[in-house]
Amino acid sequence: MSLPRREFEVELPLGWVDDAGRVHRRCVIQKMRGHEEALFYDPSLSAGRLVTELIKGCLVRFVDGPEAPAPLVARMFSADRNFLVVQIRRVTLGDEVACRYTCRGCGADIAVTEDLGRLAVRRAGDGPLRTALRVELADGYRDGEGVTHQALELRLPRGDDEEFVAQMTDDPLRARDALVLRCIQSFGSLRRATLEAYGLKILRDLTLGDRRAIYRALDDDSPGVDFRRTVTCGRCGDSFKTTLEVSGFFDLG
Repeated sequence: MSLPRREFEVELPLGWVDDAGRVHRRCVIQKMRGHEEALFYDPSLSAGRLVTELIKGCLVRFVDGPEAPAPLVARMFSADRNFLVVQIRRVTLGDEVACRYTCRGCGADIAVTEDLGRLAVRRAGDGPLRTALRVELADGYRDGEGVTHQALELRLPRGDDEEFVAQMTDDPLRARDALVLRCIQSFGSLRRATLEAYGLKILRDLTLGDRRAIYRALDDDSPGVDFRRTVTCGRCGDSFKTTLEVSGFFDLG
């Protein structure tokens, strides 16, 4: 009689770069236990911190590297963290997850069973790991001296960014802007001091087209799991695009 499988090897979309510049993508995870289940009942944990603690409990080691130290999990790229949440859910509870959506046409409640094993994953290529995105804004930001700044460079968000913005649950738009601001490495010729002092105001001054270009770069153009879904309403026949919510993966009964 074969023993049940307890550990599973997966490959991260981005990976962890060690001090020598080596990229580590293959890692071993284990099923959730009661320790991890208790995290979902801890009211002191923000959403970002919950993901950190869940991964810390289920990430066993990197295949060609050391065991994953706790500080590393908080600094892993969000794309890798989201990927690990999906894989932990799959090995623990299976691929099928019941989801509910609201039709944007008629307001009907739509029940869909999603297959996590079929979610597409965008992966980084071979060679040096690229963690910065360049976005050329159509309109840009015009500063007080009349200079327009259009070239924006962003780094990919990490777990510590998630934990920071998770405190802003009462204002989702401010949380989104705060995440973008933390990821800005350069914005035209604006000085870092200017970005830190007026960052949120600068982002609010951008046109909607430019703001959406930034969101697309972070959400659609970077490696990671593609959570975008197209749902069709059985009542009115309307189809609409939505996002599969990671927070709904763990219905622990």
